[in-house]
Amino acid sequence: MKKKVTVSAVVVVVLAAVALGVFLLLKGRKPVSQAEPPVPFVSEIISDNNSAAHRMVASYKPHDASKAIFVFGSRSRTQEVASALMDSDAFDNVDGSANPDGLKDLAGETICTVTNFSDFGEMVNDGRLEDMRELTARNVISAMDTLCYVSPYDRSGMGKKPLAKLIVLGSACMTQYGRYDVDSLFNALNCELPVLSPMQLIVDEAIRMSKGKKIISVGVLAGNAPVDIYGPYIKGRAAKEGIDSVLCVGFKAPEGEDPLLSFLDRYSELGINRPLDAILVDDLGVDLASFNESLGRITSVMNAESLTYGNLISPGFRIVDSRSRICNAVYSILRSQNLFTHQISQPRQLDYMLIPREENEKELMLLQYNERYIPKNN
Repeated sequence: MKKKVTVSAVVVVVLAAVALGVFLLLKGRKPVSQAEPPVPFVSEIISDNNSAAHRMVASYKPHDASKAIFVFGSRSRTQEVASALMDSDAFDNVDGSANPDGLKDLAGETICTVTNFSDFGEMVNDGRLEDMRELTARNVISAMDTLCYVSPYDRSGMGKKPLAKLIVLGSACMTQYGRYDVDSLFNALNCELPVLSPMQLIVDEAIRMSKGKKIISVGVLAGNAPVDIYGPYIKGRAAKEGIDSVLCVGFKAPEGEDPLLSFLDRYSELGINRPLDAILVDDLGVDLASFNESLGRITSVMNAESLTYGNLISPGFRIVDSRSRICNAVYSILRSQNLFTHQISQPRQLDYMLIPREENEKELMLLQYNERYIPKNN
């Protein structure tokens, strides 16, 4: 059985931080309502038929196998998502069955990462939600243009980049606040470019498996994302399915500890009586094999750990991870829409970055990733 954490001044501080995290999850900012208009940046694109952005989005043709998969978010997040996509081998590439065949699922595909240097969590905490929403829309539009700058100092030196056939919003903040504006833009201009989000995929799965329940209890491991983003998002999607109440708690996975048992230890220390229905793992660095191994021990009546931890999880408890779901969703879209390149080669990755222009920080410049051009405050 896992050794309990001893009570000390350090633990008190940790528990205080945990309690704050739970409070934020329960009382976080409301998600954008469907009754609200899009941000002005998006509204202007929709209404101005003569603008270059309007024409580009309205005429965009995503159903082209030669185009690329784009991943947006922080540097660490985009690299984690791209790595998961590049390494995935969960399907037979001939018949699409769920059998690894030794060939990468995205063989021949191009995955473009676009790093943002804005602190998304800080933007949300400061109440700059409109900026967050506009930033998300600007990111997505950048994937629909072939041009990028060679350097921020040479405005005439233009390079070319691939176009997008599928978008992945890697950031939880982008999903919570900016996805609404992207959907509004695409729906208004009949753009069929698919948009996915790891956060949305795992939340939807948790809601799907909880249908028929009036109350659900969900844990979240979010990596570097602000955990307070998940509570309002889960509640909003649960309400649409008739789930009246959501208890949502989030922790960071401590290094060197069993991720599942340490999560349950912290959950127990909060004194919550309701067992967990699911833990959503949106941290692509977590060892899922360790998670499942621990779950097997907990659910086995032959193991002493089941006595300590078994009452903390519901009979239908599930671990829902974003790694497998984003890989499966990307593969499914490419296959169902016949968007595979069908090239016999390893997947390739191209890295880009969005940095603000000096004269207007809201306007962004898309460059090939180069550490020389990273803004000095990062």
